[in-house]
Amino acid sequence: MKKLQILPEKCIACGKCYLNFPDVFDCSDDGVAFVIEKSTPSQQAESERAIYGCPTKAIKWSDDSPD
Repeated sequence: MKKLQILPEKCIACGKCYLNFPDVFDCSDDGVAFVIEKSTPSQQAESERAIYGCPTKAIKWSDDSPD
């Protein structure tokens, strides 16, 4: 199963993801975004636009399947 992932080293804390998709993303005290663990796969799928809207391409899909 794929799930959203944020690469914190690429995040510039612009806020686009967590302001537009507050059910899926939040931010730490320094503004760096992260994916809310309680977000559902359907919520994550709806936030696909966040991947394309991220100015530094810090959001991506990761394959969460066991090796």
